[in-house]
Amino acid sequence: MSLLRSIAGGLRSLFRKEQVTQELDEELNSFLEMAAEEKMKQGMSRKDALRAVRLERGNLEVTKEIVRSAGWESFVETLWQDLRFAARMLRKSPSFTAVAVLTLALGIGANTAIFSMANAFLFRPLPVKNADRLMVVAARTSRYDPPIPLSYAAFLDYQRQNNVFAEMTGYALDLGGLGTQGHADRIVMCYVPSNFFTMLGLRPALGRLPVPGEGDAPRSAPVVVLGYSYWQHRFGGDQRLIGQSVNLNGQAVTVIGVVEKGFKGPYATVDIDAYAPVGMYGAGTGSTTFFTAREDSDFRVLATLKTALTAQQAESALNIVAQRLAQQYPQTDQGHIIRVIPEGLARPEPAVSDSVALVTTVFLLLVGLVLLVACVNVANLLLARAAAREKEIAVRAAMGAGRLRLIRQSLTESILLAAVGGAAGAVMGNWACRTLEQVRPIGDLPIRIGFTFDWRVFSYVATIVLAAGILAGLAPALRMPRTNLIERLREGGRTLIGDSGRHWLRNSLVIGQLAGSLIVLLAAGLFARSLARAESVDLGFDRHNLLNVGINPGLQGYDQPRAEAFFRELLRRAKALPGAESASLAYSVPMSYYNDGGVVYAEGQASATKGRAPGAGFNSVSPEYFETMRIPILEGRAFSDEDTAKTDRVAIVNEEMAKRLWPGQDPIGRRFSSISASGPFVTVIGVARNAKYNVISEWPRMFFYLPLAQNYKQIRVLQMRTSVPPETLIPVIEAQVREMDPNLPMFDVMSMEKSLNGGNGFFFYKMAAAFAGILGALGLVLALVGVYGVVSYTGSLRTHEIGVRMALGANPRNIFGLILRQATILVSAGAGLGLVAALGVTRFLSSLLVGVSSYDPATFVSVPALLIIVGLVACYLPARRATRVDPVEALHYE
Repeated sequence: MSLLRSIAGGLRSLFRKEQVTQELDEELNSFLEMAAEEKMKQGMSRKDALRAVRLERGNLEVTKEIVRSAGWESFVETLWQDLRFAARMLRKSPSFTAVAVLTLALGIGANTAIFSMANAFLFRPLPVKNADRLMVVAARTSRYDPPIPLSYAAFLDYQRQNNVFAEMTGYALDLGGLGTQGHADRIVMCYVPSNFFTMLGLRPALGRLPVPGEGDAPRSAPVVVLGYSYWQHRFGGDQRLIGQSVNLNGQAVTVIGVVEKGFKGPYATVDIDAYAPVGMYGAGTGSTTFFTAREDSDFRVLATLKTALTAQQAESALNIVAQRLAQQYPQTDQGHIIRVIPEGLARPEPAVSDSVALVTTVFLLLVGLVLLVACVNVANLLLARAAAREKEIAVRAAMGAGRLRLIRQSLTESILLAAVGGAAGAVMGNWACRTLEQVRPIGDLPIRIGFTFDWRVFSYVATIVLAAGILAGLAPALRMPRTNLIERLREGGRTLIGDSGRHWLRNSLVIGQLAGSLIVLLAAGLFARSLARAESVDLGFDRHNLLNVGINPGLQGYDQPRAEAFFRELLRRAKALPGAESASLAYSVPMSYYNDGGVVYAEGQASATKGRAPGAGFNSVSPEYFETMRIPILEGRAFSDEDTAKTDRVAIVNEEMAKRLWPGQDPIGRRFSSISASGPFVTVIGVARNAKYNVISEWPRMFFYLPLAQNYKQIRVLQMRTSVPPETLIPVIEAQVREMDPNLPMFDVMSMEKSLNGGNGFFFYKMAAAFAGILGALGLVLALVGVYGVVSYTGSLRTHEIGVRMALGANPRNIFGLILRQATILVSAGAGLGLVAALGVTRFLSSLLVGVSSYDPATFVSVPALLIIVGLVACYLPARRATRVDPVEALHYE
């Protein structure tokens, strides 16, 4: 605290010219008194010594008058002088400057890259009206702890009954098919109410947008608005497209407009291709349950908060509405807790709102530690440089430079160094961002990642550059003026034997470097272990030798009979291919970006359930699915060709669903509904083994399977179990599809192992491990350079001492042990301190890890051991060099 008070006092006095004058008096008077005594010791008479002192005091008075009269102009002028002097000194030491700039550039570049990512995902608002007051409304339930979207029916209720939002809108995200002139694309689209564009303040780039009330009623307003990017790359920006008819999910619709260029869509990371009125939802199948089913949580709600209200106030008000709705709809809305989340924290889903801040904080902390290590490294270099410049500093002080003047000069040099390193780091960070933009999850979705260098990134870089300059230069600056002028002028910089106490600060900084690096390395080790555990986790199915081929006949306007005939023929051909062991069809594949799910009602239990009905995911599959995926049927039977639309509806549940709905009972023959407590019901005919369905890290969840023959889906994935590498069959199966319909596009054609590297699979675990590994390696290199530099420099300062020791009989082994002992103490102390600090830091990573404790023993033993070993290896060369000192030359050293 005394050091902080000293710094604060020094900075305040910088602009007080009277205090500057007073300090000049104190410093120079002290020096002149010592100088007079020194002159008398040299044989000068008292009269001559006093005359010399009076002459130098006269120079002091002139200096004081200059300080008094110059004021702010003098400060600016001297600052400019300091900058020029600092630039000259850095040019005179190109090796030192290059090492320091590169060190800071690495730390600042890593910070720039990570902050740019955080800015893209969190801080940069949507380019819409009132973006600072834009909120996401979601619901938490007794069964779903993370917040989820609302149903469209619930949205209408909250829209009518709330008094905290100026306006509410939303969107239902979907995959659709848009075709024209014999060609169809699979697109990402949004079904939106008519107030969507007006609330967000959007304008058309071409044509028009829906008017109020247009398309809000079911099966009304067959129109579509295209996204700007899709209009450009699909239609070449053709303005004649407006007013033309296209095919959307088998329905003829009219293109009425193109949304403005800057708006990529409300769903973060995905570029939306088209917007259709919410009334068209389900028009392709004739279903209108979307508008009435309160259990379908598919509508993502956006709301503009009224001025002077907070998100917490809005949340409290909406929960009063939620209580009324729970009384009105107890079977579906009971237990709802509404969350109001700032839009930037709910990207891409409201479920991440509780973890996104943690993830961002963790990685910003890691790169912050890397930057701190870099700053400490440069501080050590500056300390070594300051020690070499002690005679120069003494001379400058003797000529009248006050303590604050010397501190300011030192800080100016370090900040200039940081500014050059910051410029290089910004370039490196920008290059890293451009590289990261090319790294995308597996799949054909129009992923949108834009790491733009906007004012937020610029402000962040400027702040860390200033902080890095002050941190790196503060310790050397504060030590500079504490030099005994007469001793330094007489000694000329000689380092005394046994003067090891002078290096405590440098050693402390190295220990801090190693501790910070160890924390980053431990985080990297935990993420790497987590990735290894995730990749080896039991998925519940065999991912090897499995090929996925996505097909949607609805893109070409197929109706249900024609689509089912197409898939029967495709399945027959796939089974007959050489190298195919089995083949099946499913609506989705595990860890895909789309799936089905909702609440389920066990027959006879709905009336006894006080809370909301439990939720479960489900998939629609063909009879061969369990054989192809190698998912064991533990009880009952699998689906068969006899399970058709004309027979009783059946289902296969997983172990978790059987255990939770019918604990201690035989689930075979039990019935449940995914529609309502009163049915229609499906009968359980089998129990399948638990598996991973949505994400790798999920706990066992309720899941069931329906036969495709009883639950029609126009989007299907052909899955083939192969006896040969699955990639070799891709050209063959594509040829078969083209032969059946040359205009039918395929998507996500890849092996299951490759598919699992998508966004819901291993992608983010690999990215996290890679980021943490790079940061850990960077921190390790910086720390080891610091250790090497300090041990090497300390060894050179002790050359005279080493010569004396060798002259008194010490052998090279003794000298080697002397230097290595110092290095061992530094490295061990840094590792010990870092280990203790990491125990408190890594607990924040527990929610980001899979199958690994935040205090994983293997990581906490191996990583510190690695740091100690590598640190000692880095000190071998300085220690070895010290054993080769010539005693005769060493005794003449300096």
